Amino acid sequence: MAVFAIIYAIAVPNLQAMRAPYALEGTAYEVAAYVDMARQRAISRNARHRVVFTSSGYHLERESSPNTFVVASGTFAPPYGVVLGTPTPGNPTFNTRGMLAANVTLPLTGSSGTKTVTINVLGRSKIN
Repeated sequence: MAVFAIIYAIAVPNLQAMRAPYALEGTAYEVAAYVDMARQRAISRNARHRVVFTSSGYHLERESSPNTFVVASGTFAPPYGVVLGTPTPGNPTFNTRGMLAANVTLPLTGSSGTKTVTINVLGRSKIN
């Protein structure tokens, strides 16, 4: 039993370090999928939708009346160690055809590096 405890004490910190790159990449793919879902909802419901990124996570909003948005989902928090950056030039807002006014980039930072999610004007996401 003591040998198992020693092996466990050595292995657990290493497992946390091994998880970091997967957490960052997984978050990038989750954000890209969520942005695609917002685009699909804008098209199917014929209403503008946007994804709002905050320091605590991200959520979906839909336009209820001109330039008035209401929350349309729960807030999704990134995993421990992954930090959402500020979207440039702003939160992606899809029109009723699923298009953006400009390309949007969102940096994601973790202990293993940085990933960038880029959404082009046609609503397609790319992860760098």
